[in-house]
Amino acid sequence: MRLCVGTSKGIVMLDPDRIGPPLMALADPPSVWCIAQDSADPGVLYAGSVNNVHAGSARGRGSLARSDDGGRNWRDITPGAVRDEEIWSIAAPSDGPGEVFIGTSHARILRSLDHGHSFHECAAFLKIPGRERWGFPPPPHIPHVRSIAFDRSNALVIYVGVEEGGIYRSPDRGRSFEPLNRGVYSDIHCVAPDPADSRRLFVTTGRGFYASPDAGASWKYLKGLSRSYTVPLLVADNAIFIAAAAGPPPLWPMNSDGADALLFQSADHGRSFSPMIHADGLVHPSRGMAMRLLTNPANHDEFFGVLTDGSVIRGDRVTGIIQTVAEKLPPAFDFAIIP
Repeated sequence: MRLCVGTSKGIVMLDPDRIGPPLMALADPPSVWCIAQDSADPGVLYAGSVNNVHAGSARGRGSLARSDDGGRNWRDITPGAVRDEEIWSIAAPSDGPGEVFIGTSHARILRSLDHGHSFHECAAFLKIPGRERWGFPPPPHIPHVRSIAFDRSNALVIYVGVEEGGIYRSPDRGRSFEPLNRGVYSDIHCVAPDPADSRRLFVTTGRGFYASPDAGASWKYLKGLSRSYTVPLLVADNAIFIAAAAGPPPLWPMNSDGADALLFQSADHGRSFSPMIHADGLVHPSRGMAMRLLTNPANHDEFFGVLTDGSVIRGDRVTGIIQTVAEKLPPAFDFAIIP
């Protein structure tokens, strides 16, 4: 098993069970913000890049690349329609080999059915009422599609999170969309349906963590986290893992503790949370913020995560212990697990 880690300086390949330097480092693509894998072939990867001054990432000439060999080699497949835009999210449905969705700056969604050789725009997303009011606080105030998630119980249903613009559901694989914004903060970072009950949705935002018991018809703010800026979210086997920082990214370089972030675990659908600990049995806030969490396919009691301080971690849901797998990488934002 290998981890293909997307960083501000390109791709880093790691063996999580091997102590030592990375297996490989690639500077092309030059910066990676998001990664997704094809549903049928885990060696087919897609990587998107953005210009994010606070995170230290800067895209090259293209913003979307594909690898057909598990991350060793990449080619630019940026669609001409978004050549001047950034790719903020990528998602591949579990039932669609060769199918991939990308979410861009200016809050656009494009879909490919042929491994990214061609894309077409989900035009209905451009026609959502109130779209002209979407924005993003830092200049140039452009909203972007931060999260795309699929309902595992209904292959046609897609959930989209816009930063800042709210949550939207497509019941027909991107042909139409409806808002799900009653009672939820509009600064959306990650949307995740519960695999055990698709009516239960979870969302991380810049103002905390929310849950919906009724497929997004209403939302409830979930307390219990000692920090409010939430980004990554992993819902697996009736457990929730979430990372939260003390404030938004612009504050991290100015804070002596950096992001001052913690990882939390819930075993009761978010009604209560406990911070995860390190091997010494103590809770240690991290300077870096976890940006993605993924279950270990070889051991569902474990998950991996990547942080903006360049570290890679392994978490154990049984013991609640976090271990560092690698450190001193460039700021890391996403990754894929290659069997």
